[in-house]
Amino acid sequence: MRPLKQARGRAMRAICWGVVWALSIGAAWAAPAAPVAQSIRIEGYTDEAMEPFLSRDGKFLFFNTRNDPGVNTDILFAERVGDDFVFRSVLPGTVSYELDGTPTMSADKRFCFVSPRDYRRTLVTVYCGAFDGKRVNSAEPQKALPAEGQGRLIFDIELFADGKSLIFAEGAFDGEDVPEGADLYLATLGPRGFTRSNESKKLFANVNTGNLEFAPAISSDGLVLYFTRARTGGMWPFGREPKIYRASRNSLDEPFSKPMRMESLDGFVEAPTVADDGALYFHKRVKERYELWRTSK
Repeated sequence: MRPLKQARGRAMRAICWGVVWALSIGAAWAAPAAPVAQSIRIEGYTDEAMEPFLSRDGKFLFFNTRNDPGVNTDILFAERVGDDFVFRSVLPGTVSYELDGTPTMSADKRFCFVSPRDYRRTLVTVYCGAFDGKRVNSAEPQKALPAEGQGRLIFDIELFADGKSLIFAEGAFDGEDVPEGADLYLATLGPRGFTRSNESKKLFANVNTGNLEFAPAISSDGLVLYFTRARTGGMWPFGREPKIYRASRNSLDEPFSKPMRMESLDGFVEAPTVADDGALYFHKRVKERYELWRTSK
């Protein structure tokens, strides 16, 4: 009987290994490959870079310099030449003595950004103009879109491709550099510029939490939302390292689904922007330095 038991044991082990092998092959076949991220080289630019935005046609890459308190943060841009980006300059038409950052643009070149240059008087931080390929013209404050009160600040924005809607992050600040809380909201374009939408609560019901949600990015069809989430509490930055999340919906009339974290994007990552080919651009902190990165398609 012993040889028979040994034979059965060998057979069972062979079957088990075969099942494991088959399952692993099946899982590899069924699961989509995780996007591989790599740093972006911008010819002619070697300083730090944050808050990227890729134009809908993929031709221009906008970003801002480091946004630490007390730093004169500016918006810069680079132009695609072949497979690379070439640095052009600080973006004319956006510059002030205050922070200027979080650039975004619609397909028809409506260009918006955030600047607290007149916040103390108006509570407004969102400015919009038109990009002509070299500068932003006629940037005007969105007077119908102020923060909801003193101590609250709109600090991140993202235009939909059609330029008729805008997602923004608004947070409550108590004197610290980090908000006590932050959520995503929707604004729509009207005769007076962008104004808050009553659809915000429904649209982001599955997205907003007691943590910080900010730095939104929307796909060209409006069906996929990327954003950054960080846990509140603890020490800088944001208590815990910020992570990038993805939520989707089947139609423009639906709210976004419960988001899933982009597990393959490790470390301190935030502020995504999505290309039409599916690549994701974002900034990453590497040894206390902020760099722009992108994923594969």
